[in-house]
Amino acid sequence: MNDERVLSVAEARAIDVDAATRLGLPTLLLMENAARSVAEVAQTLGERFVVLAGAGNNGGDGLASVRHLGWRRCAVHLLAEPDARKCPDAALQLRVLRAAGVPVVVGALPPFAQQAGAVWIDALFGTGLDRELVGVPRQWVEAFAQTRGPVLAVDIPSGLHGDTGDVLGAAVRAEVTVTFVAPKRGMVTANGRAHCGRVVTAGLGLP
Repeated sequence: MNDERVLSVAEARAIDVDAATRLGLPTLLLMENAARSVAEVAQTLGERFVVLAGAGNNGGDGLASVRHLGWRRCAVHLLAEPDARKCPDAALQLRVLRAAGVPVVVGALPPFAQQAGAVWIDALFGTGLDRELVGVPRQWVEAFAQTRGPVLAVDIPSGLHGDTGDVLGAAVRAEVTVTFVAPKRGMVTANGRAHCGRVVTAGLGLP
């Protein structure tokens, strides 16, 4: 990872915007490509999966990955439902899962003892997080410390500042982080490396 280009949060966001506006790539396609990459790496870690997803697009990536993993092998827990006006792609992923009959638990963490040995997928908060976590969101991030199985973070461990690598109150410690296009600046700091574990960079199908 040391020789690889790194992106600021603003640069990563600009790449997404450019892909949608100049190239005409639907943002839903980018989410699908991200989810497929997450699923491919997750399946190298185990055969059962617990997905903890947030209400934003990072959560949408996690929800979409459930289809690629096979939903019968997944326990899906959603911190809160996506707002269709703010995060339409994430909201669509939730609608698809529900239409397919996939059980999605909203607002409650899973029973940890029953999920021993599963792969835990952190899709709670992405690079857009820039404030300290408090209350229930912090409890969900801190819950990863109770897991008994490998942890995979989607794009960046939840609670880690994408530019500085600072812990925003609490942050997930992952064995593997699947990041998109390139690592973010905060991930290559000493603190960031300690939380990210092994970093896998996945393309989004961009030219």
